[in-house]
Amino acid sequence: MGINAAYIHAKKVNPDVDFRVVWAYTWFDPAQEAAAAEALIEQGCDILMQHTDSTAPLTVCQQRGALGFGQASDMQHFAPDVCLTSIVDNWAPYYIERIQAKLDGTWTADNVWLGIPEDAVAFGPFNDRIPAEVQAEANALIESIRDRSYHPFTGPLNKQDGTPWLAAGEVSDDGTLLGMNFYVEGIQGEIPS
Repeated sequence: MGINAAYIHAKKVNPDVDFRVVWAYTWFDPAQEAAAAEALIEQGCDILMQHTDSTAPLTVCQQRGALGFGQASDMQHFAPDVCLTSIVDNWAPYYIERIQAKLDGTWTADNVWLGIPEDAVAFGPFNDRIPAEVQAEANALIESIRDRSYHPFTGPLNKQDGTPWLAAGEVSDDGTLLGMNFYVEGIQGEIPS
């Protein structure tokens, strides 16, 4: 889901964007994450995104002069020259609420789908390398997701093999997003099985 969302929106800004995906098969392995970053930079990638939790990819970006995005926490202080922003997970309020419910005896099992509208996901400060007008556009997009006037998975969108997925104006349901096991059209490579 994250790979697809990033690609869909990068392509809106740059129709010639080329995504390359390296699967680390872990949330935290600095050596493996650094090796993946090195490999992508060697292939000519100039902006890296990660969905792993160490600062290793951004440390490599800082050393090699590639740009990057952090994940799970604000990582800008690890790569101040090249970290464009970071996705910041803010799960503490949810954990506090759920633990309090358990302590109060009111806890029940429930499916939870939290994101930008609930402030469970935020963004770190934008790097000054991002032009002010681009920052303004990004903030406007974030706010449109927050107030639910925009959904990142709104058609028309096709699956990787070109088959239609979402018709114009159609929005993906949460179940599909949660279990997404396909790339959208334009991403090269395969999802591991």
